[in-house]
Amino acid sequence: MKDVVVIGGGPSGLAAAPEIGKKGYDVTILERNGELGGLLQQCIHEGFGTLLFDKSLSGPEFADIFINRVHDTGVKVELETYVKSVEKREDGFEMTAVTPKGVEIIKTRSLVYAIGCRERNRFEIKIGGTRPAGVLTAGTVQRLVNLYGVLPGKNPIIVGGGDVGLIVARHLYLEGVESILMVYPEEFFSGLPRNAQQCILDFDIPYRPRTTVKRILGDKKVEAVELVKVDENWDMIQGTEEIYRCDSVILSVGLVPYSEKVEELGAEIDCKTNGPVVDEFFETTVEGVFSVGNLVQIFDYVDDAVQTSFVAAQGVDKYLKGFSSKRDKPVKLKPGKNVGTVTPQVIAHDADDDIKIFFRPGIEKEGARIELTSGKEVLKHQKKRYVRPSTLEEMELPRDILSKKKEVMVDVR
Repeated sequence: MKDVVVIGGGPSGLAAAPEIGKKGYDVTILERNGELGGLLQQCIHEGFGTLLFDKSLSGPEFADIFINRVHDTGVKVELETYVKSVEKREDGFEMTAVTPKGVEIIKTRSLVYAIGCRERNRFEIKIGGTRPAGVLTAGTVQRLVNLYGVLPGKNPIIVGGGDVGLIVARHLYLEGVESILMVYPEEFFSGLPRNAQQCILDFDIPYRPRTTVKRILGDKKVEAVELVKVDENWDMIQGTEEIYRCDSVILSVGLVPYSEKVEELGAEIDCKTNGPVVDEFFETTVEGVFSVGNLVQIFDYVDDAVQTSFVAAQGVDKYLKGFSSKRDKPVKLKPGKNVGTVTPQVIAHDADDDIKIFFRPGIEKEGARIELTSGKEVLKHQKKRYVRPSTLEEMELPRDILSKKKEVMVDVR
């Protein structure tokens, strides 16, 4: 019987495991791939670690720091191990895992899910047409180009203005692909402003807002797409169709927390974040099961995602020691006016430390006022020079203002 099993060897799993191991527990990481690091290994650009280490690192450099911590703390690592199913038992959890040695049963007292997110595909955004070769997600292209030196084509079109798509556009340009077009339905790029500037504007890569792909054309390979303009509601404007010749379609149309496995175990899922409902220690609604990183919600910076692992390690410690600090009536934390998502969703413990909450604004606004409210009472407020949906915000929630509160709303005004 293990103390803790961390499922997933990406950045959040790598951060959680040694932090828990330092507290004296027997910790094992189960990773389905043949290497640790997750998507960081294909992110050769810099920009990681600016918050945690005060320097700009590449993805592999950032991952290497935590891989060394894993080895230094004696955390066990099982690679090429896929967790097929998990069942809750009286004394903990029982997993059926497919390993290089065959099918094995693994038992543990607690679980930390760090399995991240997946990319949306063409069918989720309802792109019509044929199914030729050359339709790829931005993450797949990133892996092909950065790890294997393979270009997806000489004339690609990138659908979506998110961060991964912006970064991939720059990589393709630097690799010599000169004919690149990016289209997206929003009025502005949906990625971080710094990525829009450094990846697209600085290199004069063509882009078209309020535009999307209606159909993919081609028999065996992508030959062209049918573009169409959209209005502010993303509804197609009839009569604006245009055929654009290209040899590949790269989709950067959003990320979704990979929450199916946690849901199968019985965890409640937030319909707004698409991740599990968690408390301030990132424990799900299933006792002893914790979720961290992009499984909880999509973070803009890996540094923020990793910090959820540090907090979850404290929660795992409390759980394994049987230290109950749970409130009789948890406080619900909800998105209010002009707010899309809030994490955590529940304040379930009595403690002394303040709580860091993350929320995504639903509007773009200059001189915004952030309010924490309960009914008509404003519990706390702060000013932000600028907020936008593409940037996840954070705020400290003092526990002392939660006395006798049942529900707290986060508003942007």
